[in-house]
Amino acid sequence: MSKLLDFLTDIAINPKQQIAFARQPKTVADAFGLSEMDKALIESKSSAKIAAFFADKLTPLAEICNDPNPEDPFPDPDPEPEPEPSKQD
Repeated sequence: MSKLLDFLTDIAINPKQQIAFARQPKTVADAFGLSEMDKALIESKSSAKIAAFFADKLTPLAEICNDPNPEDPFPDPDPEPEPEPSKQD
């Protein structure tokens, strides 16, 4: 599998990697071990091409994260039930 997702995640959350990539993108990509295809996708600067690359890989994750019970009217997590009224004589 491609290291591109790991690379993009690292760039997104690591400020030092962001600075290094901004200064020397090819060097950082080489050091991370990206394939030529991965480098070409990054160099294209096309979010549509990058998203298309991950389209078949991210679909199962989207299915896993789907609401398990669409018939449930309550927000998740379900709210606590109302307390039963006390009987007063």
